[in-house]
Amino acid sequence: MPATIMSALFLLVATLVSLRSRDGAASLLLGIGVAVSGWRLWILYRGRARCAAAALSRDDAHELERRFGVSYLAFAVLFGCFAARALVLPISSLHLPVAILVVGYAAGAVATTALRPLIAGGSVLLAVLPSVLVLAARAEPDHAVAALCLVALLTGGLRSLTKRHLAQERQSATSSAFAALARRDHLTGLMNRFALAEAIAGFNPAGASASSYALHYLDLDGFKQINDQLGHAAGDALLCAVGERLTAAARSRDAVARLGGDEFVVMQVDASSTRVVTERAHEIVQRLSAPYQINGQVVSVGASIGSSRPSSRAGEIKSLLEEADAALRRHKLSRAVCASSVRRQGLEACA
Repeated sequence: MPATIMSALFLLVATLVSLRSRDGAASLLLGIGVAVSGWRLWILYRGRARCAAAALSRDDAHELERRFGVSYLAFAVLFGCFAARALVLPISSLHLPVAILVVGYAAGAVATTALRPLIAGGSVLLAVLPSVLVLAARAEPDHAVAALCLVALLTGGLRSLTKRHLAQERQSATSSAFAALARRDHLTGLMNRFALAEAIAGFNPAGASASSYALHYLDLDGFKQINDQLGHAAGDALLCAVGERLTAAARSRDAVARLGGDEFVVMQVDASSTRVVTERAHEIVQRLSAPYQINGQVVSVGASIGSSRPSSRAGEIKSLLEEADAALRRHKLSRAVCASSVRRQGLEACA
């Protein structure tokens, strides 16, 4: 909206100057200004539409930023030349609207582009300095005072720009830090359930292959005994160590999350077949079953794991986790039945 208002005011004042003065240079600058204003607004609104539609890659965003900067500075050059030309003209009644427009442009640039200090500072200098030079070149005291006022306003605007930029940077950094904390497990630093859901949604947009990844849901066997025997501090240290092992074993684009307690989830990318998923699950269990050094003591825990692959409900993390959890419980039940059978066979042999 500020850019649109500024373009409309420029068109209004430039048309007034061109009609009143019948100056060829002013008319030429008006024509070029209309073209540059239209180009700048097209880039701005097209970029906003693409951002709203989430249709921008990182490279596209950088290219859009570059084009926006070029168009913004191009308009500033054109505007500065027009203002200087208008102040040269001998029609003093035109000088007031032009001066107001110069100050308004500088204030608007500082207010709307503070997060882009090079664009904001550059555009303010390019728009204001030509008028300062024209006024300073005249011998009349009133022009010298006007030039001095513009310099003072320019200096104050650039100082305000610097402070505003630093404040917005701090605010952005704080917001980013809170957003990151909201997506991380407080103990291990791994993803939490919310971040895992985002990772799945980002990896599996509409139309993506339903079998391109798998979820491994796992918990630790014997974790409660570690907590009871060595204390909760040792249990927390063990959970952190498990998280480190899972992270170290993760492939590129894999995701590792802790859902709470001793429950972890690994999102496996490139899960092209059931065999690949089964092999990865076995690898995870083997890695986690190796002994740990916790507070100077060697401790060992096992791991139970259940896996699921997306089907028609590929984007529903709740369904995926429920399927993986069900597979985990079946795995535990199967092991318990197997262990009970082995014990019975041993007793029978003894009898």
